[in-house]
Amino acid sequence: MQLKSYGDFPRTIDLDPFFDNTKLVYGDAGTKVPYTPQNTWTDPNGSAKDYLEKTKGLTTLQKHVAYFDGDCDGVIWPSDTFFGFLAMGFGIFLSAFAMLAINGAMSYPTLPRNSKSLRNWLPDPYMRIYVANMHRSKHGSDTESFDRRGQFRQSQLEAELSECSSRYGKDALSYSDVLAMFRERRDVFDLFGMTAFLLEWSATYMLIWPADGYMRKDDILGVYDGSLFVVLAHRYKNGLGGGAFDSKKGGVFDTKNG
Repeated sequence: MQLKSYGDFPRTIDLDPFFDNTKLVYGDAGTKVPYTPQNTWTDPNGSAKDYLEKTKGLTTLQKHVAYFDGDCDGVIWPSDTFFGFLAMGFGIFLSAFAMLAINGAMSYPTLPRNSKSLRNWLPDPYMRIYVANMHRSKHGSDTESFDRRGQFRQSQLEAELSECSSRYGKDALSYSDVLAMFRERRDVFDLFGMTAFLLEWSATYMLIWPADGYMRKDDILGVYDGSLFVVLAHRYKNGLGGGAFDSKKGGVFDTKNG
C-alpha cells in the first residue's frame, strides 16, 4: 500500500523495489526463478556452493526458503514445506507440524498486494508463501540478523556469538546459549515473536544436532542462507547420515560436504 508523501522529496522507502516485491512474484509473473530442482528438496545435489551461486541475486531471506520451492515457481505450498522437512529427516509428525506452523504464520504477510480489491487482502486458503515477499515475514523478539529488506547482517550474528556463546573462541552456540539469547532478545508482550524464535532455533538445533552440543558458526550461516538444507537433504537421501537428530561431529561443513 502506498501512502502519499506531502514532503519536498520522495521517500526512499517508496522507491525501493525490495520494500515491496509484488511485481517480482515469480509464480504470478511467469518469470523463471534462478534456482533449479537440484537446489531444492525435490532433487538435492548436495552442493552449498551451487546453491549460493544459483541464488546470488536473491535476498538472504529469499535464499533461506528457496530450498522449499520444489517446483521452482516462486511459491511455497504447504506440501513443499512438509516434503522439504521430511527430506531432511524430520519425520512425518515434525514435518507436518512445521508445515502448519510455517505456512500458517508466514503465508499472509507474503501475499501479493497488487490490487485495491478487498479479495487481495484476505488470507490465502491454500496458505502459500511467496518467496519474493519473504522480507515481510520478519518478526519481533529475534536476533535482528535480518534487516527489514531481508538482507543478512553479519555483524549482528557476530555480536550474538560474542555475547551469548559459552564456547572458547566464541564461534558456536549450544542450546543453553540459545535460551540465554532468547532471554535477552524477547520483546514485551510479543508472544508470536517469542514462539517463532524458540521454534526456529529448536528446529535449527535438531537439524544440525552437533555431537559436542555446539552449533558451529558456519552451520548457522548455512541455515540463514539456506545452503545447509540442500547439503543435509542430499546426505540424508543417500544414507550418509545427514538428517535431523543424526549426530554430526565437528560441524556439517567441516566434513567437506559443502
